[in-house]
Amino acid sequence: MLIPYLAYHPSIPADARFGVHALIAGRATAGPGLVLGDYATVRADGESVTMGAHVFLGVRATVHIAHDVYATHIGDGVSVGRYGLIHACTLGDGVVVGDAATVMDGAIVGAHALVLPGAMVPPRKTLAGGLVYAGSPAQPLRALEPGELARWHAALRAHRSPEPAPQTDLSPDAPALPGAALRLVHPGPVFVAATAHCGGALELADDASIYFACVVDAHDARIVLGRRTNVQDGSLLAASRATGDLVVGDDVTIGHNVRIGAGRIGHRALVGMSAIIADGVVVEDDACVGAGAFVEPGTRVPSGWIWAGRPARPFRELRAAEREGFADIITVYAQYSATYRGGG
Repeated sequence: MLIPYLAYHPSIPADARFGVHALIAGRATAGPGLVLGDYATVRADGESVTMGAHVFLGVRATVHIAHDVYATHIGDGVSVGRYGLIHACTLGDGVVVGDAATVMDGAIVGAHALVLPGAMVPPRKTLAGGLVYAGSPAQPLRALEPGELARWHAALRAHRSPEPAPQTDLSPDAPALPGAALRLVHPGPVFVAATAHCGGALELADDASIYFACVVDAHDARIVLGRRTNVQDGSLLAASRATGDLVVGDDVTIGHNVRIGAGRIGHRALVGMSAIIADGVVVEDDACVGAGAFVEPGTRVPSGWIWAGRPARPFRELRAAEREGFADIITVYAQYSATYRGGG
């Protein structure tokens, strides 16, 4: 799928290959030889995305920008694995980003670097080329061995990985289809992207939004999304009678490639990109789960705090500027949703 955003239309070569429900939106450009796996999503709405020649994005990989702040630049011959997340950053030529790895806002990954599965490159971090990186935050392990990078490119493009992503990272084995027939209950305008899969009893309040390549499956339970809450591309929300309902409050941001089980997310909370929240977790009002965090079952994240790490632990109290930033995201996503509802 190629869709516009406002007056911007993707500029994609004729030889590009798209998997099932792969999508490019807005001000995106690419060189020849582009390949997108099933449900891969490139969203260039609030800024531009440029991709060089022979770029490969694996199944459910996500590329996005930071609204009016950072564009995304992907060099020639880059390979991104399943559930990889490239967000408002720069990847040099020949870079490999493994399954479920994340590169965050303002980061720069030098040419011919290997970011291993599940790694997290923090905002505004610069990684030198020619090295292997792992961990959260990503740290250099060693120099690349002869032929190692070529083997990774070949493996990812064959839809396999030489190394699995760590267990706490978003799994490539997430269900591709809902487990129950959709029963959507909402009183007003909502946005559910065409490539999202939704199943079971979903209750969406006014201006709630579910973005591209998400799976939101209540199965035989219930999932509730409050007013103006956004679930960003590639995220998986799952509930069941065995684990309980998932209830998400108003003005909540759930970042890209997040995984959430049954539990409760309070009003004005933020769940950072690539985080995992296990069953039975309560995130209180005005709390934050940091990017890439793993929140263990039954945890309570208290109001006014950021929890981060694998497993997640208290990091520090939220600052006033961060609370304002969370509110800004809600405003931006309300604008996005209104535009997408209107056909771009």
